[in-house]
Amino acid sequence: MSSYANSDLARVWEDGDAFRAPTGTAIPADIFAPSLSGWDAFGGIRAGFSVKKDQTVDELDIWNNKSGAAYKRKKQPVKPTIAFEPVDMSKATALTILRGGSVVAGNGGYELIEGEDEDFALIVRVYDGDEAKAYYVEKGELGAIPEDKMDGEDISGFPLEIAPLAPPSGGKAIRQWQKNTNPLA
Repeated sequence: MSSYANSDLARVWEDGDAFRAPTGTAIPADIFAPSLSGWDAFGGIRAGFSVKKDQTVDELDIWNNKSGAAYKRKKQPVKPTIAFEPVDMSKATALTILRGGSVVAGNGGYELIEGEDEDFALIVRVYDGDEAKAYYVEKGELGAIPEDKMDGEDISGFPLEIAPLAPPSGGKAIRQWQKNTNPLA
């Protein structure tokens, strides 16, 4: 029987928050603080959040390699994306789906005017009790314009896919933190 499994180290990320700010906004001194000054919250988020990292790998071979394995591998840079679905039409959600556009009062309501494109900083946090994990994107943009679905069956949401861009600071496209538990300790 195994004596290495430890359920105290397993997580079910069942709560979370996401925030946006202008590109290059510094990481807060405490990324897990209850409120983040200068950051707009997305509000309600449908369960589910993913960080995906794609990488193209070409397996190169030579005619006299008889091993059955690639002779050399050529790896392209990792291309990450963060996906989540806010359901509140908050300031953060509106700014993201409008891609640098604006909201103008008129004709008895507010016209949502889409822009061409816009980049921004992003923080996403997930929680399991006292444990938390956070991701920071210094510069990202909306990867694809989300579908506007209204079916009367479920809460209308905005499936967002955020594509990190090369950060102005020269760091990693996505940085991450874990609270309370050091997995290498």
